[in-house]
Amino acid sequence: MAYNINNVSTAGKVTVFSCILGLLSFALLFTINIGSKSLNTVNAQSIATTTVTVLNTPPQWTVDAQEYGGSSTTTPTNAGDVMSWTALGTDSNSDPYFLLICSTSATPTPNTNAAPNCDTAPHQWAVSASTTSGVQAIAATTTTASMAEVNAWFAWICDANISNPACNATFKQGTGTTSSPFEVNHRPVFTAFANNGPKLPGAQVSFTTTSSDSDVSGTADTVTLIVCNLNDFSTTTRACGAGGMIASSTFAASNASTTYTITIPTQDQTYSAFGFVTDQHGFAASGGAEGTNAPLIVQNATPTISAATVTLNGGSDMILTQSATQTPGFSLQFTVSDNNSCLNAASTSEITNYQLALYRSGVGSTTCSATSSAAYNPNNCYTHAAATTTWNLVCTASSTSCTGATDTTVIYNCSFPLWYVADPTDGNATSTQYSPQNWLASVAAVDDNGATSSLTEAQTGVEVVSFLAFALNTLSIPYGSLQPGQKTDPIVATTTMSATGNVGVNQKLSGQSMCIPYTSAVHCPNSATSTISEDNQVYATTTQTYALSTALSSTTANLLQVNIKKSTSTLTQSSGNTFWGINVPASITLSGNYKGENTFIAVVSTSTFW
Repeated sequence: MAYNINNVSTAGKVTVFSCILGLLSFALLFTINIGSKSLNTVNAQSIATTTVTVLNTPPQWTVDAQEYGGSSTTTPTNAGDVMSWTALGTDSNSDPYFLLICSTSATPTPNTNAAPNCDTAPHQWAVSASTTSGVQAIAATTTTASMAEVNAWFAWICDANISNPACNATFKQGTGTTSSPFEVNHRPVFTAFANNGPKLPGAQVSFTTTSSDSDVSGTADTVTLIVCNLNDFSTTTRACGAGGMIASSTFAASNASTTYTITIPTQDQTYSAFGFVTDQHGFAASGGAEGTNAPLIVQNATPTISAATVTLNGGSDMILTQSATQTPGFSLQFTVSDNNSCLNAASTSEITNYQLALYRSGVGSTTCSATSSAAYNPNNCYTHAAATTTWNLVCTASSTSCTGATDTTVIYNCSFPLWYVADPTDGNATSTQYSPQNWLASVAAVDDNGATSSLTEAQTGVEVVSFLAFALNTLSIPYGSLQPGQKTDPIVATTTMSATGNVGVNQKLSGQSMCIPYTSAVHCPNSATSTISEDNQVYATTTQTYALSTALSSTTANLLQVNIKKSTSTLTQSSGNTFWGINVPASITLSGNYKGENTFIAVVSTSTFW
């Protein structure tokens, strides 16, 4: 059988329906042709057009979606930070594709020439930019404080085919620590910051907060407090800046607090203390009390003096050398400590004054008050309160002993005089009145706020040494005019001796013969007619008869117990008189003015006569 064959062109997309229709048409034609052959009624062939539409295929997962970096209970994403996802898709038509992150598993809607979108509430977390097939896609969003702590996600890939956009029917949720859900870390709440100052150096100050964290995924978040000297806390390094840290706390469920022991020394002033709270992930609070200054007031400390540092006259006895006046150059040294430093905040001296008393130990610091000018007594009590015209005490701080703000101590060096009447404490009970005692000093320090240390007495005293000094106020003994064979009876001529040291005085007497002329270098000749021998002179402590008085010796200085008391006044001295008499021998034939010399030697009297 012969067929007339016509060429039939096909156009358009092939669909299932058109294919079936074509097959039916072909079968019908074939039947007709067979029939026509049998019946010889059909002698020509017809061709039907076939069409089918091949639909767009969705992109395929090459690399499943994952969280970029991972966001889990241990490594949550801070609110305000970027949360990212990555995936790799391949499209058979080489169409670009989108990575879409939804909050539910509901199938998303693809869009022609546009990004797909999630159809179901509540959230479309993120969608990538149009990404070339075979290239990694990145979808990202900035998390917010309003987001829940735990957030499920479902990843889709979709193309934006111009006629028939499509999404892959399978969603992905990552694997391991980079899988759904992602965790949002919220800032701690920090509403109050305070400390329990003022405090002294060396004391412990407490910093407290009202703070908490609402996140509970995995384990409940905890909070910590960091206290900085300056408002320079870095949320990146999670540390105080150049100003340094004062203190930090351990992590607490809420109300983080910490303590700080104020170092010694610390100057008394107000210091800034800025509080910052973070959670266990290092996420800092914002607003509220974050960065608030809770000023720390360091109180003024009272200075102190250690008894071991109080040294009187270098530990040596004090020896008077100037009769009837003051002996200068005695010393006192003491060290003042202050927990605020020896320098104040203005870089001037923290210690600005002192109080001082020097006394015989039997008098004591209670009677000899450092603050009472009335207590001053040159015999036994020298007080700083006395005018410098009365007692010229000078104390100065060592220029090198205070080395700076980190130094707590300063050394004071004092110089002072003592009057000649200062009570001696050396010797024994017979030789001095106060031999069981010594001299001590007590000192106190005053700081720039007027805080005064307690009065501190030296651990070790020193002696004031007995100082025997006198003045012979009568430099001649005028016996008057007598005939040979006459004598002064009773004896009436006097000499006066004063005690110008710090002891009672007796005297020893001796003398030379009298003649014309007489010099210290050339004594009188042994002549019965022109020399009055020394033993013709007599003396006594009172006016009395010549016969009862003691004859003067040229060879022996004999003691006369005139018992001049120890002087107690700086203006006048204790004194005593010696009465003198003379006998002019009848053998004297040479008339004229006879002269001689009598020697007075002072000795310390028994202390019971002082």
